[in-house]
Amino acid sequence: METLFLKILNMTLTATYVIVAVLLIRLLLKRAPKKYSYLLWAVVLFRLVCPVSISSEFSIFNAAPFDMTAAQKSGEAALSYVPSDIGYMENPAMTVGIPTMNVIISESLPPAAQAESANPLQIGIQFGTIVWSSGVAALLIYGIVSYIRLKRRMVTAVRLDNYICEADNIRSPFILGFIKPRIYIPFGLREQERVYILKHEAYHLKRKDHLIKPLAFVVLAFHWFNPLAWLAFALMAKDMEMSCDEKVLSETGSGIAKEYCTSLLSFAANRRFPSASPLAFGETGIRERVKNILRFKAPKKRVIAFSAAICILAVAVCATNPIVNGALKKAGEPYGSYHFEKQIYMNPLSSFMAFEGFKEYYALTENSLIVTDEAGNQQKMAAVYERETLDEQEFKNSFMMPGMNAPNISGYKERFQYVLSHSSVNPGYRLYLLDGETWLAKMHKDNANLLKSEYIWSIYKISKLDEEIVENAAIVGTQDGVDAFLALQKDFKSGYDTDKCYNITPASIVENSDYRIFKYDKSSASFLLYGGEVYPLGEWFGGLGVTSMALADMDSDGVSELYFTYSWGSGLHRSHAAYFNPSAKGIVILPYTHLNEDMTLVDNRDGSLSLYEAAISNMADFANFDTERTDFISDIVYENGQILLNAAANE
Repeated sequence: METLFLKILNMTLTATYVIVAVLLIRLLLKRAPKKYSYLLWAVVLFRLVCPVSISSEFSIFNAAPFDMTAAQKSGEAALSYVPSDIGYMENPAMTVGIPTMNVIISESLPPAAQAESANPLQIGIQFGTIVWSSGVAALLIYGIVSYIRLKRRMVTAVRLDNYICEADNIRSPFILGFIKPRIYIPFGLREQERVYILKHEAYHLKRKDHLIKPLAFVVLAFHWFNPLAWLAFALMAKDMEMSCDEKVLSETGSGIAKEYCTSLLSFAANRRFPSASPLAFGETGIRERVKNILRFKAPKKRVIAFSAAICILAVAVCATNPIVNGALKKAGEPYGSYHFEKQIYMNPLSSFMAFEGFKEYYALTENSLIVTDEAGNQQKMAAVYERETLDEQEFKNSFMMPGMNAPNISGYKERFQYVLSHSSVNPGYRLYLLDGETWLAKMHKDNANLLKSEYIWSIYKISKLDEEIVENAAIVGTQDGVDAFLALQKDFKSGYDTDKCYNITPASIVENSDYRIFKYDKSSASFLLYGGEVYPLGEWFGGLGVTSMALADMDSDGVSELYFTYSWGSGLHRSHAAYFNPSAKGIVILPYTHLNEDMTLVDNRDGSLSLYEAAISNMADFANFDTERTDFISDIVYENGQILLNAAANE
């Protein structure tokens, strides 16, 4: 139930912004037919019931002051302002999509109480869930009871035909029923009065308003705590009624306007009986309806066209999410993450050839090029993306010997190049876009060459990393090197008689580093063997010990650090992210604690790492289990000379 409550909170926040937008858009439609104002509320209904949507450049959330970067960390489909695990966070944080408000709200949230069995915010969410569910139940019961009581009152009504009934105990016309709805009208209506009243109610039936309004009431019941939801419901009901009024006037002529208003006022003045529901002809917004009827004129074509265009624009603006991370990429620019596909050219003087199995990754951002090898070592250089048309002869002249072994580009129709780095940078890089292919060229400086001081050294064809990063990983124990490790760790006692040690080092870490990670299957005690020394990898008592490992050279010193996540604590389960610094020969724990859930590292294949919440499954023991990433927590970044989690974990 708490999960549903938090989902409703997220949807109601998005809907609140959309309601405000619709209120402003309605001002533009003040003199337009009310059916267009009525249509606008469909966008609000969509936002109140659907947690996901498509992304669009036209979304209102792309505009200032919104920044939905944090709300879209778990994906572009849903805007998640309140994390599902906020009650378990050591330093709770949420977003409302407006940066200045984010800080104020997050700072006001109570931090975790380490000594207590439950966090203050966790208790608050539980209490809020009880209050919310009680309110939902009360409104739904009220609606059902009101419907049943009204249906019982109508047993004495006289049927005039298949779907029209006349009753002496109602004060205004209404529709009752869902599958076989009937129109109920008061006794004593004049013949002309009956004609336009029945036209009004018949139009409700034609539009299925007898289903729409109860549906809107049910949705309102789930969002009862949002005052703007109540305002939206009330205005939707007024627009619904006024659009039916206008339909009657357009068919019968405005000559009945005064009689029509008199009927409305008489229904509103009749207080002998309780009001009917859900569609009462004379009950909703009498003053506004009378004013609207008296000033009604048949709309001109340009007004209809303008109103229709406004509604279409409102759907595009209000029903869509912003582009992921709130940033619009420049059209046609090659930003993104790539991987090596094949070698196109290598200088004959080179001793290196990129054979099959060679792995390298490239991240092209708006102001940098990042090259990452398989071991996680990273080169980052400033880059400028200015597209130029590529001349075939100029391309041939870019090689050490013009035309010699140079790739033939004459068959490509669209040829563009980017000189990514300044001529003083060594090595420099160029990017070539040839029809649907992307080539990355490394330039070579040769000051001894009097004819040409710079020429192309290698060209790799690179491809976009469009596939999803693998979400599943595993801790798998083997006996490789265990005896040698135990010989170094002979004094360790875990407290378990049958505690067996395993080597859990992933193959990628074995191939690209000297790190070796060992773990015990009963105690979950985890250790690193590096340079002949043994280092404990965090705490483990009561937890799972190490749950994931990855290599990255965040500080660009040429030696990859070992990053890992681990968990401990049987009463209050705690998960941490940390890394081993090979230069300082020590473990550094990153300043963030994730409560009651485990975490896992994800290699983004561009030299960066991200931290996710993890689901543990298929556990045979602490040295053999599967992990699946779930919700995004934070990126691990290098800033101001420090390796740390970015603002996502600390907002």
